[in-house]
Amino acid sequence: MLGKRDRQTRLFGAAAELGSKAVARMGVYGKLAAQGHGLFRDEDFTDAYCNTNGRPSTPPSLLALARLLQHYEGISDADVIERCRYDLRWKVVLDLDLASIEAPFAKSTFQAFRTRLTLHDKEGLAFDKSVCAAKNARLLPEQLRVALDSSPVRGRGAVKDTFNLLSDAIVKVVRALADKQERPVDEVAQEAQVKRHLDEPSIKGSQIVDWDKAEAVSAFLSGLLQDSQRIVALADKAQCATDEVALLRKIIAQDVETDPASGSARIRDGVTPDRVVSAHDPEMRHGHKSNGKVYNGHKLHVAVETNHGIIIALDLTAPAQPDGAQVGTLLEQTCKATGSSVEQALGDTAYSTRTAIEQTPACVELVTKMASPPKGRFGPEAFSVSPDGCSATCPAGHPAAKTLRRDGGVIHFWAPEQCGTCPLKAACTKVAKRSLRVLPDFHDRRRRERYARSEEGRRVLRRRVAVEHAIGRLKNLGAGTARYFGRTKTKAQLLWTAAVVNLCRTWSAGGAPGLA
Repeated sequence: MLGKRDRQTRLFGAAAELGSKAVARMGVYGKLAAQGHGLFRDEDFTDAYCNTNGRPSTPPSLLALARLLQHYEGISDADVIERCRYDLRWKVVLDLDLASIEAPFAKSTFQAFRTRLTLHDKEGLAFDKSVCAAKNARLLPEQLRVALDSSPVRGRGAVKDTFNLLSDAIVKVVRALADKQERPVDEVAQEAQVKRHLDEPSIKGSQIVDWDKAEAVSAFLSGLLQDSQRIVALADKAQCATDEVALLRKIIAQDVETDPASGSARIRDGVTPDRVVSAHDPEMRHGHKSNGKVYNGHKLHVAVETNHGIIIALDLTAPAQPDGAQVGTLLEQTCKATGSSVEQALGDTAYSTRTAIEQTPACVELVTKMASPPKGRFGPEAFSVSPDGCSATCPAGHPAAKTLRRDGGVIHFWAPEQCGTCPLKAACTKVAKRSLRVLPDFHDRRRRERYARSEEGRRVLRRRVAVEHAIGRLKNLGAGTARYFGRTKTKAQLLWTAAVVNLCRTWSAGGAPGLA
């Protein structure tokens, strides 16, 4: 049953023993001790508990406060229990007995609480409370200006090469099959003749292979495929471990191909789109940052109110998901979480795409940086184009020699004779002739470019720095690296971390996080 916490502060609790002056000097811990009781109510978690039978649970409001502290300090579940037993600041926040070293809950209880929130879709509760607290503190106006940005989140799963990736996937099938059939793992592995994958931490490192010879590598890979076929056949016969079998088959399809000449197995050339990089966290993907550096994990998308840096929307996707494709989702979440309307949205060049503009409601002004042409080269804005896009003149004053309608737009071509002797050719094109594609939004994009480069546009876009600072605060609390496997649990981690950031911003602005 749902256990409930006494709303009255304990007479001999740590906060009462130390006194209000000492508690006020504890920073974030003092704020949570003084105002945390108004942040969570046990009734908020009713849907996650049975209300008809069973013993009363540990009050979920107490567990929620402990989880906030966990993400503030970036510690493990075991460390949470240690803090509850010995840390004075935690005793003050949770209103525990100052002289006791008994934890108010067990590690398993704390982990079960997290599982309950995930299963009942309650992981966003703390984040919603933090946004509500900022609104009640009058930090969120009725007309919002938000800044949008994304950031990489490195996954927790181990990234391995094809050989070890196949081996890990085989082990996952073996363990899942043994669990479903309630048999020893070694017995299942022995039956499928794949026990070598359980005995060694690295199948590639445990085998003697001449890696300089293609025939030896192909023979080793073929042996892995035979192991895969045997365990898959065993799972199919038992009609279980279907998810694990699907993962194994996907890894084979993405990484292995047959040599058309010899018919032997070999590693596929290139990288398959949407490639699984870890058998332990199949939702991880390859990604790259704006500076070109590669990472493996997920991509975080955030929307931040620009005046006080309150994070008001958050989402997590695969790294390949374009930033512009998330504009609609972030704006919708913003309106739902705050109850306010968005007047203006700010973004970098990634949000200037046509997809982003199409997702932006008509009532929202989307202001973004715009892509610039290569230095010293003419961009589309240097050309004179008629309002209907049917005629165009190059920077040298030459009208287009040929015009074609294609893919919903118009393509203008200049003749080699015009470009060959043109004194401006070096700044215009590297090939024999120049072409210009004019789509229906050509003039609208030129208007956006002019505004982004104007004094007013630069002044407005400078307010984008709020989202960069917010992402920095998230990363300072460990949000740059996933603590858990899977995108669902990783998003939950980010939501709780964002809740901590928002509460700290609310307190630093002088607002109280209590709910109205």
